[in-house]
Amino acid sequence: MKEIKVSTINGFNEKLVGIETIPSVKKSKYPTAILVHGFGSNKEETNGGFNEFAKNLSAEGFLVYRFDFSGCGESDGDYSETSLSKLKSDLSKILEFVQSQSKVDNSRIGILGQSFGTATAITLEPKVKCIVLMSSIVNSKEILAELFGKGYNPDGISTRIKPNGVITKIKPQFWKDFENHNLLESIKNIHCPILFIHGSKDYRVPVANMESYFQNANDPKEKAIIDGGDHGLRPYRNKMYKIVVDWFNKYLV
Repeated sequence: MKEIKVSTINGFNEKLVGIETIPSVKKSKYPTAILVHGFGSNKEETNGGFNEFAKNLSAEGFLVYRFDFSGCGESDGDYSETSLSKLKSDLSKILEFVQSQSKVDNSRIGILGQSFGTATAITLEPKVKCIVLMSSIVNSKEILAELFGKGYNPDGISTRIKPNGVITKIKPQFWKDFENHNLLESIKNIHCPILFIHGSKDYRVPVANMESYFQNANDPKEKAIIDGGDHGLRPYRNKMYKIVVDWFNKYLV
């Protein structure tokens, strides 16, 4: 496994920084996975979840890309200016970048979204080989407003202090922009295999969110509810990694 830092430019002339993880097995072109992080997170995801994904997938021969969205991690931009529309635009540019890489087999690209990253992936309606949606969110505005708690201010600056002390601030356009999206309609426009994974003890995003998507998604589709798993699929991440690797092996190899 080899990791290289890469970057591309989004539609706002901001640099998006990512990591390309290359398998040890040499090929002219690889089946490829793009990892899409959640709200206020980064290319590593919570507790390094995406780092482990990159290792697990590259060990199976997949080329892996994981990027910081604008305003996150090492990427340019002000996250307080973000919105689902901007995240969709960022992901579009990331997908274009990945498709332009000579070592990528464009007929075998999969996308994996985590938490709010599922909303970003769905609203893009990407034309890829398959998709994995973990801890997927339908009622994005309501769930994120609850996450901000007393710091929720749709007409001003919404502020959230994470348990690790990191402060996330969001301006009003973030909440207003949800009116421009209908995620349950968008998923109907995705015509590739979709795997839904959710933890039974996800108290941040109820399993009902995933079930709403599942009912509206096209076939083929599968779902895996991990008994006892929380929003980050802990403490059963190893089980979750295997489910994802098996899915990508089924549809990308």
